[in-house]
Formats: sequence, C-alpha cells, structure tokens
Amino acid sequence: MNFKIIYQLSASLFLCFSMATHATELDNFLIQKKLIDQHYKIKDKKNLDDLLTALSEEDSRVLPIQIDQNTLIEKIDLFHDHIDLQGIITSSDFNQFANSVGKERIQSLLIKGMIENCDLIFENEFQRKNPYYVKMKLVSEHKSYDLKIKNDQCAF
Repeated sequence: MNFKIIYQLSASLFLCFSMATHATELDNFLIQKKLIDQHYKIKDKKNLDDLLTALSEEDSRVLPIQIDQNTLIEKIDLFHDHIDLQGIITSSDFNQFANSVGKERIQSLLIKGMIENCDLIFENEFQRKNPYYVKMKLVSEHKSYDLKIKNDQCAF
C-alpha cells in the first residue's frame, strides 16, 4: 500500500516538474513569430504587446470566469511585462470574515493564495523567464483589494 502512494506521489511530481519546463502553445507561437527567442526572452516588446492585446480581446468573449467558489474574474489584460486582472469576490460570507480579520490580513491571505498558484498564473515560459508581474484588483461588497506579485516571488 505504501509503495502505491509513493509511486503515485513520484508520478505526480514528475508530471509537475516536466510540465513546468515545457513551452506552452503560446510560447511556441511567439517563438515562431520571432517575438521571443528559444530561451523565451522577449525580443520585440511592441509587437508582443499588440498580439497580447488581441488575445486579451479574444479572451474577453469567455469572461467572466469562476476561478473558485468565491472569486469571479471579469477582465484580463495581457502585456509583455504583466497581467492586469479584475474580479469580484462572490461569497456572501466574505464580508463577515473580512471584518473579523481585517483588510491587511485578507490582502496577505489573497497574496499567499496567488503565490501558491504561481504555476497557473505564470503559465507561459516567457512569463517566467522575463521580469513579469500580475496586478489583481478584487472587489467585495464593501471593500476592494489591490494585489501584486512578481514572478520572482514564485518557485517554479
């Protein structure tokens, strides 16, 4: 029984590490268009921004996106050096929780959650290999939270 758990854990870790080192479809497309090089370093910021703006507009057709039971992302804007996200906190219990622990603690918990999900937030290799950050504005019924993490805060 223990060997089965160890095997599953090993397989899961291998998949995680192997996936983290592979280019995404977007990375490959950007290399093909010569907007980034083979090492995912940005070569053409202006044209990369133009392409990412077009992708952001295309992605806006599927928004809003429910990312967990408490959060709805309403807007995503991609740039060569960062992502801007805007969303709302949908949980009816959130305001009571926020009032009991305070805004600073909530911001700390939200940033911790972002850092724990770095692999999802910075999914493309070019976002990991260049200076890159994510700004997120989350609004609840009574408060708003401005959050920012940099890719160098993550352990990829």
